[in-house]
Amino acid sequence: MDGIELSGSAPTNTSAVTTPANHPVILIARSFEAPRTLVWRCYTEPRHLVHFWGPRGASNPVSEVDLRVGGAWRQVMRFASGNEYDYTSAYLEISPVERLAWRDAPNGYRFGDELPPAEMVTEMTLAEAGRLTEVRITVRFISLAARDEAISRGFATTVSEGSDKLDLYLFTLSATAAFQQE
Repeated sequence: MDGIELSGSAPTNTSAVTTPANHPVILIARSFEAPRTLVWRCYTEPRHLVHFWGPRGASNPVSEVDLRVGGAWRQVMRFASGNEYDYTSAYLEISPVERLAWRDAPNGYRFGDELPPAEMVTEMTLAEAGRLTEVRITVRFISLAARDEAISRGFATTVSEGSDKLDLYLFTLSATAAFQQE
């Protein structure tokens, strides 16, 4: 991570968010009590993404994933006010169940389209730690000013609240699976 490392694991049910003073990044670490393959599927399959992506109170009426390098990931978050935030990302790297990287892309982007320079690149790694899956996210911005603007708009809070929703969703999935086995 360019010499930027988080030490230790984030405890489950809590996101550790760090904004290093001289690096235009946001670092987020979170542990989930779930198998790494399931956490991976939650981050890469629309049927799961719709349950947790975004802050509390947001729903996801649109979630589309073309999971291949250069493929598009489109998400529309709808807020209680009725306002919607529509965005598209392009996948840069996919190492199943271990690493995923994506960047901002213009709305309407499709596989093979030429992309303008990235304003934000996100890298996510997943690692097993006993019964936990550690998720580490590095969001790189083009400048400190861009990072600070994203923070002022609530970016880190949105990601943390989405992680809280994912934690609850994973619990619901495991409870449902346990119920179905009885």
